[in-house]
Amino acid sequence: MIKNVSTALKSSSDNFCIFIDPSITRQENMPSNKAPFNLMKTLAETERIADSFSALLNEALSKPNFWKRPFIQVKDRYDGISKSLRRISAYIRFIHRCTTILEAESKLHFAQEA
Repeated sequence: MIKNVSTALKSSSDNFCIFIDPSITRQENMPSNKAPFNLMKTLAETERIADSFSALLNEALSKPNFWKRPFIQVKDRYDGISKSLRRISAYIRFIHRCTTILEAESKLHFAQEA
């Protein structure tokens, strides 16, 4: 899940940087047989998992006593991880939205000049 968020952030940032400086080239280290990266699908899946953290922790706390102690100790940390992932996801969506708007406005500007 952390790797997915990291990949989404890199993809979003790369798209923005390529838009700002077209001389930058995208360096894909993806094998040719691998499906292309879907930013929005990855973010939605990560958000869904982060949303389920509290339910998973509550379920773990309802298990026998030998489970309770370790989960009680880390429950707050998992809540923090969930909140951090949601915040990072929101930032990635913001970068993606800004890049999309800038690209559209640039195309419109160039079309009006032509």
